[in-house]
Amino acid sequence: MFEKPWVGMGTSCSETDKLLFAASTEIRIGDGRKIYFWESAWVVARRPRDIVLDLYSMSRRKNRKLHEALPDNLWIRDITVGPNFSLYHLQQFVELRLAFRETSLNPDTEDTIRWKWTANGEYTAASAYRAQFLGSVKTDLHLLIWKPWAPPKCKFFAWLIIENRVWMSDRLATRGWLRNNVCSLCCIEAETAHHLLVTCRFTKQSMESNR
Repeated sequence: MFEKPWVGMGTSCSETDKLLFAASTEIRIGDGRKIYFWESAWVVARRPRDIVLDLYSMSRRKNRKLHEALPDNLWIRDITVGPNFSLYHLQQFVELRLAFRETSLNPDTEDTIRWKWTANGEYTAASAYRAQFLGSVKTDLHLLIWKPWAPPKCKFFAWLIIENRVWMSDRLATRGWLRNNVCSLCCIEAETAHHLLVTCRFTKQSMESNR
């Protein structure tokens, strides 16, 4: 029997993925063995690292579980107190400590992590996909582009504009390519697709003359 090629490769997880997970879960603390002290959203539904980012950066052990960090305040011992430690860091320390001052572990109960986007609290890939579109606005721009009659190259160009895939100066800058930073027509504002097609004074003049 052949082994699955992806076994042992780990799971790619970006900071955006971690933020989505933190916002999409409800944590109930039990024995603290499933919850990460810094990375899990267990302090008033927030991750401690987001509450006190500067203090988090000074911790030598950022991967401690809650059952390790809370007893004997081991998370405090992990913080490197050096010449850069200031009154501001002390303020963050007090803020974090007060935020979970009444938190306690229950060795007889397991932690529970509930997924917000399903009725039974269980994670599904479909619900995670839908969660990423919460607050987005649905449009019928694809119908406006592809359904009406127009030369195919015009439709394709309109689609590139909508998807922000036209190589204007702002997009070239993300690749570090040579570019002209300002609009080649007005020579004033930065060259972007929105500027060139909507706000550039030469575009406006052209549109007014064609009315």
